[in-house]
Amino acid sequence: MKNNIHEIISKYTAGETTLEEANAALAGSGIHLDPEKNTLTEAEKRGTTVGCYPDQANGFGLLDSGTGTLDKVAVQDGCLTDCDMGESFALVHIAGRVYEVKGRELVDHA
Repeated sequence: MKNNIHEIISKYTAGETTLEEANAALAGSGIHLDPEKNTLTEAEKRGTTVGCYPDQANGFGLLDSGTGTLDKVAVQDGCLTDCDMGESFALVHIAGRVYEVKGRELVDHA
């Protein structure tokens, strides 16, 4: 189910599904996208870009820190702009891609 969850969230961040469609697909997983916290606007989705390398990611994504909730985050040049995960494990879903977070920096997720 975990890979399915990543696929569902990635499709949402890529603009392939709506928040409502993502929540319907996530039903029973224990994860729910909160419309008050997790909405990515059309302008945010269109302004978000990723490249071949993590440091090319810019825009908005969803941070999964393993707590069961996701937080909307801003990314600039492959780094979180508003938070630092330190040594904690976290993932960022951005523009249909998933990156691991090391401190503030996005790195390829195995």
